[in-house]
Amino acid sequence: MKTEIKEISPCERELTITVEADKALQDYNKVLRNFKNLVAVPGFRKGKAPLSLVERNYGSYAKEEFYNKSIGEYYKEALDEEKINPVNQGEAANIEWEKGKDLVATFKFEVMPEVEVKKYKELEIPFEPVEFQENMIDLTIEDFRNRMATMEEVEGESEEGDTVEAVIKFLDDDGKVTKEVNRQFVIGDNVYCKNFNNKMTGIKAGTEVKTKLFTKSQKSEDEDIGENIKDREFLVEVKSIKRKILPELNDEFAKDLEYESVEEMRKQIEIELKKKLENDNEQEKKSAILNKLVEENPVEVPKSMVKYYAEQLAKPYAEAYKIDIEKIAPIYQQNAENDLKSHLIMQKIIEIENPEVTEKDMEITIEENAANMNMDVEKYKKMYKKQIDSDDFQAAIKEKKIMKIIEESSKFVPLPKEEEKKEDNKVEE
Repeated sequence: MKTEIKEISPCERELTITVEADKALQDYNKVLRNFKNLVAVPGFRKGKAPLSLVERNYGSYAKEEFYNKSIGEYYKEALDEEKINPVNQGEAANIEWEKGKDLVATFKFEVMPEVEVKKYKELEIPFEPVEFQENMIDLTIEDFRNRMATMEEVEGESEEGDTVEAVIKFLDDDGKVTKEVNRQFVIGDNVYCKNFNNKMTGIKAGTEVKTKLFTKSQKSEDEDIGENIKDREFLVEVKSIKRKILPELNDEFAKDLEYESVEEMRKQIEIELKKKLENDNEQEKKSAILNKLVEENPVEVPKSMVKYYAEQLAKPYAEAYKIDIEKIAPIYQQNAENDLKSHLIMQKIIEIENPEVTEKDMEITIEENAANMNMDVEKYKKMYKKQIDSDDFQAAIKEKKIMKIIEESSKFVPLPKEEEKKEDNKVEE
Protein backbone atom coordinates (compact mmCIF):
# COMPACT_ATOMS: atom_id res chain seq x y z
CA MET A 1 0.00 0.00 0.00
CA LYS A 2 1.32 3.43 -0.95
CA THR A 3 0.44 6.68 0.80
CA GLU A 4 0.82 10.31 -0.16
CA ILE A 5 0.22 13.26 2.19
CA LYS A 6 -0.64 16.71 0.91
CA GLU A 7 -0.76 19.77 3.22
CA ILE A 8 -3.85 21.82 2.39
CA SER A 9 -3.39 24.26 5.30
CA PRO A 10 -1.60 24.26 8.68
CA CYS A 11 -4.42 22.09 10.05
CA GLU A 12 -5.83 20.31 6.98
CA ARG A 13 -4.29 17.28 5.30
CA GLU A 14 -5.22 15.20 2.28
CA LEU A 15 -4.18 11.55 2.38
CA THR A 16 -4.19 9.48 -0.81
CA ILE A 17 -4.00 5.71 -0.36
CA THR A 18 -3.16 3.39 -3.25
CA VAL A 19 -3.95 -0.27 -2.62
CA GLU A 20 -2.43 -2.73 -5.11
CA ALA A 21 -4.89 -4.40 -7.47
CA ASP A 22 -4.22 -7.92 -6.09
CA LYS A 23 -4.77 -6.86 -2.47
CA ALA A 24 -7.96 -4.93 -3.29
CA LEU A 25 -9.36 -7.86 -5.30
CA GLN A 26 -8.48 -10.32 -2.54
CA ASP A 27 -10.34 -8.25 0.06
CA TYR A 28 -13.29 -7.73 -2.28
CA ASN A 29 -13.55 -11.48 -2.94
CA LYS A 30 -13.65 -12.14 0.82
CA VAL A 31 -16.73 -9.94 1.03
CA LEU A 32 -18.22 -11.58 -2.06
CA ARG A 33 -17.75 -15.08 -0.58
CA ASN A 34 -19.60 -13.91 2.56
CA PHE A 35 -22.44 -12.76 0.32
CA LYS A 36 -22.47 -16.18 -1.35
CA ASN A 37 -23.17 -17.82 2.01
CA LEU A 38 -25.87 -15.35 2.95
CA VAL A 39 -27.94 -14.74 -0.18
CA ALA A 40 -30.28 -17.00 -2.15
CA VAL A 41 -29.85 -17.29 -5.92
CA PRO A 42 -32.77 -18.84 -7.86
CA GLY A 43 -31.95 -22.44 -8.88
CA PHE A 44 -29.28 -22.93 -6.20
CA ARG A 45 -29.27 -23.76 -2.51
CA LYS A 46 -27.99 -21.02 -0.23
CA GLY A 47 -24.19 -20.92 -0.42
CA LYS A 48 -23.96 -23.18 -3.51
CA ALA A 49 -24.34 -20.62 -6.33
CA PRO A 50 -21.24 -19.87 -8.42
CA LEU A 51 -19.32 -16.77 -7.27
CA SER A 52 -19.70 -15.18 -10.70
CA LEU A 53 -23.49 -15.52 -10.52
CA VAL A 54 -23.59 -14.08 -7.00
CA GLU A 55 -21.54 -11.15 -8.24
CA ARG A 56 -23.82 -10.61 -11.23
CA ASN A 57 -26.87 -10.41 -8.94
CA TYR A 58 -25.36 -8.71 -5.88
CA GLY A 59 -22.13 -7.10 -7.12
CA SER A 60 -23.17 -3.51 -6.30
CA TYR A 61 -24.11 -4.50 -2.74
CA ALA A 62 -20.88 -6.47 -2.33
CA LYS A 63 -18.82 -3.52 -3.56
CA GLU A 64 -20.56 -1.17 -1.13
CA GLU A 65 -19.95 -3.60 1.73
CA PHE A 66 -16.30 -3.95 0.62
CA TYR A 67 -15.92 -0.16 0.83
CA ASN A 68 -17.61 -0.03 4.24
CA LYS A 69 -15.45 -2.81 5.64
CA SER A 70 -12.05 -2.28 4.03
CA ILE A 71 -11.64 1.44 3.29
CA GLY A 72 -11.62 2.29 7.00
CA GLU A 73 -9.01 -0.42 7.60
CA TYR A 74 -6.80 0.91 4.81
CA TYR A 75 -7.15 4.44 6.25
CA LYS A 76 -6.20 3.34 9.79
CA GLU A 77 -3.24 1.34 8.48
CA ALA A 78 -2.01 4.35 6.50
CA LEU A 79 -2.29 6.66 9.54
CA ASP A 80 -0.31 4.18 11.67
CA GLU A 81 2.32 3.89 8.95
CA GLU A 82 2.65 7.68 8.65
CA LYS A 83 2.40 8.17 12.45
CA ILE A 84 -0.43 10.69 12.08
CA ASN A 85 -3.01 11.45 14.79
CA PRO A 86 -5.99 13.32 13.29
CA VAL A 87 -8.13 15.46 15.59
CA ASN A 88 -11.32 14.48 13.74
CA GLN A 89 -12.84 11.56 11.89
CA GLY A 90 -11.33 11.37 8.41
CA GLU A 91 -13.70 11.95 5.54
CA ALA A 92 -13.40 9.90 2.35
CA ALA A 93 -13.39 12.56 -0.37
CA ASN A 94 -13.06 10.15 -3.29
CA ILE A 95 -12.74 6.38 -3.95
CA GLU A 96 -11.84 4.92 -7.33
CA TRP A 97 -11.61 1.19 -8.02
CA GLU A 98 -12.36 -1.34 -10.72
CA LYS A 99 -11.53 -5.04 -10.65
CA GLY A 100 -8.04 -5.61 -11.93
CA LYS A 101 -6.91 -2.08 -11.07
CA ASP A 102 -5.40 -0.39 -8.03
CA LEU A 103 -7.82 1.07 -5.51
CA VAL A 104 -7.20 4.78 -4.91
CA ALA A 105 -8.91 6.49 -1.95
CA THR A 106 -8.51 10.11 -0.88
CA PHE A 107 -9.23 11.26 2.67
CA LYS A 108 -9.39 14.70 4.23
CA PHE A 109 -8.76 15.23 7.93
CA GLU A 110 -7.41 17.76 10.41
CA VAL A 111 -4.34 17.70 12.63
CA MET A 112 -3.04 19.90 15.41
CA PRO A 113 -1.01 22.78 13.97
CA GLU A 114 2.66 23.42 14.62
CA VAL A 115 2.57 26.35 17.03
CA GLU A 116 5.34 28.91 16.68
CA VAL A 117 5.53 31.57 19.38
CA LYS A 118 7.56 34.54 18.20
CA LYS A 119 6.74 37.12 20.84
CA TYR A 120 5.37 36.83 24.36
CA LYS A 121 7.51 39.24 26.36
CA GLU A 122 7.78 43.04 26.33
CA LEU A 123 4.30 43.44 24.91
CA GLU A 124 2.11 46.55 24.87
CA ILE A 125 -1.21 45.31 26.18
CA PRO A 126 -4.35 47.50 26.06
CA PHE A 127 -5.90 47.25 29.52
CA GLU A 128 -7.32 49.66 32.08
CA PRO A 129 -8.63 48.39 35.42
CA VAL A 130 -12.03 49.58 36.57
CA GLU A 131 -11.54 51.80 39.62
CA PHE A 132 -13.88 51.76 42.60
CA GLN A 133 -16.17 54.79 42.85
CA GLU A 134 -18.49 55.77 45.69
CA ASN A 135 -21.54 55.94 43.40
CA MET A 136 -21.19 52.18 42.85
CA ILE A 137 -22.52 51.70 46.37
CA ASP A 138 -25.54 53.90 45.60
CA LEU A 139 -26.19 52.05 42.34
CA THR A 140 -26.04 48.70 44.14
CA ILE A 141 -28.47 49.86 46.83
CA GLU A 142 -30.78 51.28 44.15
CA ASP A 143 -30.71 47.89 42.43
CA PHE A 144 -31.72 46.26 45.74
CA ARG A 145 -34.58 48.74 46.12
CA ASN A 146 -35.82 48.03 42.59
CA ARG A 147 -35.80 44.30 43.23
CA MET A 148 -37.83 44.75 46.41
CA ALA A 149 -40.23 47.28 44.89
CA THR A 150 -43.98 46.72 44.83
CA MET A 151 -46.46 47.67 42.08
CA GLU A 152 -49.48 49.77 43.06
CA GLU A 153 -52.50 50.87 41.06
CA VAL A 154 -52.41 54.57 40.12
CA GLU A 155 -55.67 56.46 40.60
CA GLY A 156 -54.31 59.77 39.36
CA GLU A 157 -52.47 60.67 36.17
CA SER A 158 -49.77 58.54 34.61
CA GLU A 159 -46.06 59.42 34.77
CA GLU A 160 -42.93 58.31 32.97
CA GLY A 161 -41.87 54.92 34.35
CA ASP A 162 -45.45 53.73 35.02
CA THR A 163 -46.53 50.36 33.66
CA VAL A 164 -49.65 50.52 31.49
CA GLU A 165 -52.03 47.71 30.56
CA ALA A 166 -53.84 48.77 27.36
CA VAL A 167 -55.85 47.59 24.39
CA ILE A 168 -54.56 48.80 21.04
CA LYS A 169 -57.37 49.09 18.50
CA PHE A 170 -56.73 49.01 14.74
CA LEU A 171 -58.80 51.47 12.65
CA ASP A 172 -59.83 51.32 9.00
CA ASP A 173 -60.12 54.35 6.71
CA ASP A 174 -63.59 55.08 8.11
CA GLY A 175 -62.32 55.05 11.69
CA LYS A 176 -63.96 51.72 12.55
CA VAL A 177 -62.20 49.22 14.83
CA THR A 178 -61.05 46.15 12.85
CA LYS A 179 -58.79 44.41 15.37
CA GLU A 180 -57.73 44.62 19.02
CA VAL A 181 -54.52 43.50 20.73
CA ASN A 182 -53.55 43.65 24.40
CA ARG A 183 -50.26 45.31 25.30
CA GLN A 184 -48.29 46.08 28.44
CA PHE A 185 -45.58 48.74 28.30
CA VAL A 186 -43.60 51.13 30.47
CA ILE A 187 -44.07 54.80 29.64
CA GLY A 188 -40.79 56.16 28.28
CA ASP A 189 -39.24 52.69 27.98
CA ASN A 190 -40.86 50.79 25.13
CA VAL A 191 -40.59 50.18 21.39
CA TYR A 192 -43.02 52.93 20.42
CA CYS A 193 -42.28 56.49 19.30
CA LYS A 194 -41.68 59.59 21.46
CA ASN A 195 -45.03 61.15 20.53
CA PHE A 196 -46.84 57.99 21.69
CA ASN A 197 -45.08 58.12 25.07
CA ASN A 198 -45.94 61.80 25.43
CA LYS A 199 -49.64 61.04 24.81
CA MET A 200 -49.54 58.23 27.40
CA THR A 201 -48.25 60.64 30.04
CA GLY A 202 -50.67 62.62 32.20
CA ILE A 203 -53.75 60.44 31.59
CA LYS A 204 -55.89 58.22 33.82
CA ALA A 205 -57.02 54.60 33.60
CA GLY A 206 -60.14 54.30 31.43
CA THR A 207 -58.91 56.98 29.01
CA GLU A 208 -58.92 56.27 25.26
CA VAL A 209 -56.31 58.07 23.16
CA LYS A 210 -55.95 58.28 19.38
CA THR A 211 -52.26 58.20 18.44
CA LYS A 212 -49.63 56.89 16.06
CA LEU A 213 -47.37 54.16 17.44
CA PHE A 214 -44.36 54.51 15.15
CA THR A 215 -42.88 57.21 12.93
CA LYS A 216 -42.42 56.63 9.20
CA SER A 217 -38.67 56.21 9.57
CA GLN A 218 -38.88 54.01 12.68
CA LYS A 219 -38.82 50.23 12.30
CA SER A 220 -41.86 48.50 13.77
CA GLU A 221 -40.92 46.18 16.61
CA ASP A 222 -44.49 45.12 17.35
CA GLU A 223 -45.23 41.71 15.81
CA ASP A 224 -48.86 42.64 15.09
CA ILE A 225 -48.12 45.96 13.44
CA GLY A 226 -46.60 45.63 10.00
CA GLU A 227 -44.43 48.18 8.23
CA ASN A 228 -47.36 49.12 5.96
CA ILE A 229 -49.55 50.35 8.85
CA LYS A 230 -46.96 51.37 11.46
CA ASP A 231 -47.54 55.15 11.12
CA ARG A 232 -51.35 55.02 10.98
CA GLU A 233 -53.44 56.21 13.91
CA PHE A 234 -54.66 53.70 16.50
CA LEU A 235 -56.98 53.93 19.46
CA VAL A 236 -55.27 53.08 22.74
CA GLU A 237 -57.63 52.26 25.61
CA VAL A 238 -55.83 52.40 28.95
CA LYS A 239 -57.10 49.64 31.22
CA SER A 240 -54.81 50.11 34.20
CA ILE A 241 -51.79 52.11 35.35
CA LYS A 242 -49.35 50.72 37.90
CA ARG A 243 -46.47 52.48 39.57
CA LYS A 244 -43.33 50.97 41.06
CA ILE A 245 -43.07 51.88 44.75
CA LEU A 246 -39.53 51.63 46.06
CA PRO A 247 -38.97 50.76 49.74
CA GLU A 248 -37.63 53.54 51.94
CA LEU A 249 -33.89 53.52 52.47
CA ASN A 250 -33.71 53.03 56.23
CA ASP A 251 -32.42 50.55 58.81
CA GLU A 252 -35.52 48.36 58.40
CA PHE A 253 -34.76 48.02 54.70
CA ALA A 254 -31.12 47.13 55.54
CA LYS A 255 -32.29 44.48 58.03
CA ASP A 256 -34.51 42.91 55.38
CA LEU A 257 -31.28 42.39 53.43
CA GLU A 258 -29.60 40.93 56.55
CA TYR A 259 -27.50 43.98 57.40
CA GLU A 260 -27.64 45.63 60.86
CA SER A 261 -28.15 49.15 59.53
CA VAL A 262 -27.83 51.33 56.43
CA GLU A 263 -24.34 52.35 57.54
CA GLU A 264 -23.30 48.71 57.97
CA MET A 265 -24.89 47.85 54.64
CA ARG A 266 -22.87 50.52 52.84
CA LYS A 267 -19.63 49.32 54.47
CA GLN A 268 -20.25 45.68 53.52
CA ILE A 269 -21.32 46.56 49.98
CA GLU A 270 -18.09 48.56 49.57
CA ILE A 271 -16.00 45.57 50.73
CA GLU A 272 -17.88 43.19 48.42
CA LEU A 273 -17.69 45.57 45.44
CA LYS A 274 -13.94 46.09 45.87
CA LYS A 275 -13.36 42.34 46.07
CA LYS A 276 -15.51 41.75 42.99
CA LEU A 277 -13.73 44.53 41.09
CA GLU A 278 -10.36 43.03 42.01
CA ASN A 279 -11.43 39.61 40.69
CA ASP A 280 -13.05 41.09 37.59
CA ASN A 281 -9.98 43.21 36.84
CA GLU A 282 -7.73 40.16 37.17
CA GLN A 283 -9.91 38.24 34.72
CA GLU A 284 -10.00 41.18 32.30
CA LYS A 285 -6.24 41.57 32.54
CA LYS A 286 -5.77 37.87 31.79
CA SER A 287 -8.11 38.16 28.79
CA ALA A 288 -6.17 41.21 27.57
CA ILE A 289 -2.89 39.30 27.80
CA LEU A 290 -4.30 36.28 25.97
CA ASN A 291 -5.80 38.47 23.25
CA LYS A 292 -2.43 40.14 22.73
CA LEU A 293 -0.67 36.77 22.54
CA VAL A 294 -3.12 35.64 19.85
CA GLU A 295 -2.57 38.90 17.97
CA GLU A 296 1.24 38.62 18.13
CA ASN A 297 1.40 34.89 17.41
CA PRO A 298 -1.05 33.92 14.65
CA VAL A 299 -2.04 30.26 14.71
CA GLU A 300 -4.70 28.30 12.86
CA VAL A 301 -6.88 25.89 14.80
CA PRO A 302 -8.80 22.90 13.40
CA LYS A 303 -12.35 23.84 12.36
CA SER A 304 -13.71 20.60 13.83
CA MET A 305 -12.27 21.51 17.26
CA VAL A 306 -13.72 25.02 17.07
CA LYS A 307 -17.14 23.61 16.17
CA TYR A 308 -17.05 21.07 19.01
CA TYR A 309 -15.90 23.62 21.60
CA ALA A 310 -18.50 26.18 20.45
CA GLU A 311 -21.19 23.53 20.93
CA GLN A 312 -19.91 22.82 24.44
CA LEU A 313 -20.09 26.53 25.28
CA ALA A 314 -23.61 26.76 23.84
CA LYS A 315 -24.89 23.55 25.44
CA PRO A 316 -26.01 24.97 28.85
CA TYR A 317 -28.00 27.77 27.14
CA ALA A 318 -29.48 25.40 24.55
CA GLU A 319 -30.60 22.96 27.25
CA ALA A 320 -31.98 25.69 29.52
CA TYR A 321 -34.09 27.28 26.76
CA LYS A 322 -34.84 24.10 24.74
CA ILE A 323 -33.12 25.47 21.61
CA ASP A 324 -31.44 23.41 18.91
CA ILE A 325 -27.72 23.67 19.67
CA GLU A 326 -26.90 23.93 15.95
CA LYS A 327 -28.79 27.24 15.84
CA ILE A 328 -26.92 29.00 18.63
CA ALA A 329 -23.46 27.37 18.50
CA PRO A 330 -22.29 29.80 15.75
CA ILE A 331 -22.76 32.66 18.25
CA TYR A 332 -20.03 31.10 20.38
CA GLN A 333 -17.69 30.26 17.50
CA GLN A 334 -15.44 33.35 17.74
CA ASN A 335 -14.98 32.88 21.49
CA ALA A 336 -14.27 29.18 20.99
CA GLU A 337 -11.66 29.93 18.32
CA ASN A 338 -9.91 32.57 20.46
CA ASP A 339 -9.91 30.29 23.52
CA LEU A 340 -8.36 27.43 21.56
CA LYS A 341 -5.72 29.68 20.01
CA SER A 342 -4.72 31.17 23.35
CA HIS A 343 -4.61 27.70 24.92
CA LEU A 344 -2.24 26.37 22.24
CA ILE A 345 -0.01 29.44 22.52
CA MET A 346 0.14 29.18 26.32
CA GLN A 347 1.04 25.49 26.12
CA LYS A 348 3.89 26.34 23.76
CA ILE A 349 5.18 29.08 26.07
CA ILE A 350 5.02 26.66 29.02
CA GLU A 351 7.07 24.24 26.92
CA ILE A 352 9.63 26.99 26.18
CA GLU A 353 9.90 28.35 29.75
CA ASN A 354 9.40 24.99 31.50
CA PRO A 355 8.49 26.59 34.88
CA GLU A 356 9.11 24.48 37.98
CA VAL A 357 6.22 23.77 40.36
CA THR A 358 7.53 23.63 43.91
CA GLU A 359 5.88 22.43 47.11
CA LYS A 360 5.62 26.08 48.15
CA ASP A 361 3.77 26.90 44.90
CA MET A 362 1.33 24.09 45.64
CA GLU A 363 0.71 25.30 49.21
CA ILE A 364 0.17 28.93 48.14
CA THR A 365 -2.32 27.86 45.47
CA ILE A 366 -4.19 25.61 47.90
CA GLU A 367 -4.39 28.45 50.44
CA GLU A 368 -5.67 30.90 47.79
CA ASN A 369 -8.30 28.45 46.55
CA ALA A 370 -9.45 27.68 50.09
CA ALA A 371 -9.70 31.42 50.90
CA ASN A 372 -11.74 32.07 47.74
CA MET A 373 -14.18 29.40 48.86
CA ASN A 374 -14.20 30.59 52.51
CA MET A 375 -12.98 27.14 53.50
CA ASP A 376 -10.46 25.87 56.03
CA VAL A 377 -7.21 24.83 54.27
CA GLU A 378 -7.13 21.32 55.75
CA LYS A 379 -10.76 20.77 54.84
CA TYR A 380 -10.02 21.95 51.29
CA LYS A 381 -7.11 19.52 51.03
CA LYS A 382 -9.29 16.59 52.07
CA MET A 383 -12.26 17.54 49.93
CA TYR A 384 -10.25 18.29 46.80
CA LYS A 385 -7.38 15.82 47.19
CA LYS A 386 -8.07 14.22 43.80
CA GLN A 387 -7.91 17.59 42.03
CA ILE A 388 -4.77 18.63 43.92
CA ASP A 389 -3.02 15.41 42.89
CA SER A 390 -4.00 15.81 39.23
CA ASP A 391 -1.81 17.06 36.40
CA ASP A 392 -4.38 19.82 35.76
CA PHE A 393 -3.64 21.37 39.15
CA GLN A 394 0.08 21.70 38.35
CA ALA A 395 -0.74 22.86 34.81
CA ALA A 396 -2.81 25.71 36.26
CA ILE A 397 0.12 26.76 38.47
CA LYS A 398 2.49 26.69 35.48
CA GLU A 399 0.08 28.83 33.48
CA LYS A 400 -0.15 31.30 36.34
CA LYS A 401 3.65 31.56 36.45
CA ILE A 402 3.77 32.18 32.71
CA MET A 403 1.13 34.91 33.02
CA LYS A 404 3.31 36.56 35.69
CA ILE A 405 6.39 36.40 33.43
CA ILE A 406 4.44 38.04 30.60
CA GLU A 407 2.87 40.64 32.89
CA GLU A 408 6.15 41.68 34.55
CA SER A 409 7.95 42.07 31.21
CA SER A 410 5.12 43.92 29.47
CA LYS A 411 3.53 47.35 29.56
CA PHE A 412 -0.19 47.96 29.97
CA VAL A 413 -1.45 50.85 27.84
CA PRO A 414 -4.79 52.71 27.73
CA LEU A 415 -7.62 51.18 25.74
CA PRO A 416 -8.13 52.71 22.28
CA LYS A 417 -10.70 55.51 22.22
CA GLU A 418 -13.88 55.18 20.19
CA GLU A 419 -12.56 57.62 17.56
CA GLU A 420 -9.43 55.48 17.08
CA LYS A 421 -11.53 52.33 16.73
CA LYS A 422 -13.65 53.98 14.04
CA GLU A 423 -10.52 55.05 12.14
CA ASP A 424 -9.11 51.51 12.38
CA ASN A 425 -12.38 50.11 11.00
CA LYS A 426 -12.25 52.55 8.08
CA VAL A 427 -8.71 51.42 7.24
CA GLU A 428 -9.80 47.75 7.33
CA GLU A 429 -12.75 48.47 5.05
